[in-house]
Amino acid sequence: MVKLPSFFSDGMVICKKAKVWGRAEPGRTVTATFLEETYEATADESGRFAFTLSAEEYGGPFTLDIGGIVIKDVYVGRVWLCGGSANMEEPASRIKLVLDENIIEDTRIRVFQAERGFDFEKEATDVKGEWQTASGWFLEHINAVPYFFARAMLEKEDVPMGLICTPVGGTTIEGWLPEESLHGFTDYYKELQQTRIPGWLSNTQENADKRIKIWKSSLEAKDRGMSEGWHNSDYNDSDWESKMLFDTSGLPRHGSVWMRRKFIVPKMEENEDVILKFGRVENSVTVYINGVEVIHVSYMYPPCVCVLPDKLLKEGENTIAVRIVGEANSPAVVSGKEYSVVCSNWCVGLNGMWKRRTGAEMPMCPPSIYFFSYPCGAYNFMLAPLLGYSVDAILWGQGESNTARPHDYKALFVEFANNMRRHFGDVPIIYTQTPNYVDPYSYNFIEGFGTPGEYWAILREQQRQCLEIPNTAMAVTIDCGEYNDLNPSDKKTVGRRMALHARRMIYGEDIVTNGPIVEKAECHRKRLTIFFKHGEGLWEKGGHPLLDIIDSEGTMHRLYAAVWNDALNIIVGDMNPAKARFGWMDCPAVPLYNAHGLPASPFEIDITNI
Repeated sequence: MVKLPSFFSDGMVICKKAKVWGRAEPGRTVTATFLEETYEATADESGRFAFTLSAEEYGGPFTLDIGGIVIKDVYVGRVWLCGGSANMEEPASRIKLVLDENIIEDTRIRVFQAERGFDFEKEATDVKGEWQTASGWFLEHINAVPYFFARAMLEKEDVPMGLICTPVGGTTIEGWLPEESLHGFTDYYKELQQTRIPGWLSNTQENADKRIKIWKSSLEAKDRGMSEGWHNSDYNDSDWESKMLFDTSGLPRHGSVWMRRKFIVPKMEENEDVILKFGRVENSVTVYINGVEVIHVSYMYPPCVCVLPDKLLKEGENTIAVRIVGEANSPAVVSGKEYSVVCSNWCVGLNGMWKRRTGAEMPMCPPSIYFFSYPCGAYNFMLAPLLGYSVDAILWGQGESNTARPHDYKALFVEFANNMRRHFGDVPIIYTQTPNYVDPYSYNFIEGFGTPGEYWAILREQQRQCLEIPNTAMAVTIDCGEYNDLNPSDKKTVGRRMALHARRMIYGEDIVTNGPIVEKAECHRKRLTIFFKHGEGLWEKGGHPLLDIIDSEGTMHRLYAAVWNDALNIIVGDMNPAKARFGWMDCPAVPLYNAHGLPASPFEIDITNI
């Protein structure tokens, strides 16, 4: 019996030269037919067989027959392997209210979404999933960055676009490595071995779940708001304290807090959608309108947005009640987001004064366990089965979960690139640099390591140095983030910047794809000059760039720079400068751009005194 992996199935997209494989009885000759050509292969001792199909032109739909299994709606086009973590995984539904008019159906885009999972014991040979088009119900579930990448590529080449998507939020780079790549990394290899101790995975998960369940049960029992109905519209909150929405004074370290207020709704048109936007909270939130639950978000990263049920609002006075639970953080509303009730012809803001009362104060919630961050697990389950699928390039967006140990990133990414090249050939690897973000967890994870606020900067510098790997490109996204959101909404710019690199590297277009990349730093007669590749038309946005200059004694001096002759110029006085850093913080304030509107990468560079 012939058996094929799930990604060789109806609706698939393959390259003009495409490797396909499957399993049959050892020694069996398997025949394939595609575009009136016949191919034969013999299953080896393990039962594996493989063909390399050929097509002269892009197009479809075609039919492929492999050993009697008929695959319909096969398209020949461009194929992109898309992987990484949350900012690559985020679905279009989460950014719909920001980029709604940009998210349109396009059946030329076809997606294989690999099932999420991990396996620390062995590499899988198949992963569940099926091909979908960027249309209908699936459009809201499509990974936004790959979608916008494909849309940008279609502007230049009208051919089928196949996206093989494997991203999982919270994954580390070591989670996407095979075991043999970890032998030179003692700490990571020990973590992998720990997962293999009999019963460790299940016991660890069970114990973590039990501790969290006890904490949540205790909170529910102590929270007066749950028993006294603080969410009800007719509850009397006159004796509650009055606080501005973003006022954090008096909040418990952990536990629950309730907030209530009235708001006035003007006349509404019948059957008109009304949207509630309640920004983001730390860590989880439930929102009630007129006593009815309308939003429940169980962790801190998804946006708190919904379309309100028909006829829930009434003309005139309405009540909103919010319960915020702080498990690892103080239960607070995140500033800088939109808090409003909106329809087509009016908007009611929810900033300002609220009534507030603590429901229950608690100790910190015991931490959950997240096995996707452990070495090799995601690779074995999700990526290993896809190794060898013929692709045009690898698109990678990941790094946020490596900020705790950023100094290892380049070495681990080199292993990642080498492994990808062993299986996919010397295809381009186009990756993103982590965006700007103020990380509330940016503290000293490792004794003696760095200072708070610079872990993302170190990670970005490691990513910049990964450009030393041949046939790679980095999309700088330092201006695409949001200081208050780990998963920012601007996925369109990220996808389009990755597409610029693909157009140059794969289509051969003569276009500028990089922002300024630091080349050298020289100090002469008390003036430091920093030169860039791709720095033509250098300009700063929002003020003068602020750089950290480290002198020969290790003292840091924070100095402003001026742009002149497409370089940064700084008067350093009598110091002996040794190193320069630009954008050396989680969320740098002033980005640099070239004439093409592409941002400069943050950097650290040694200074030559001449």
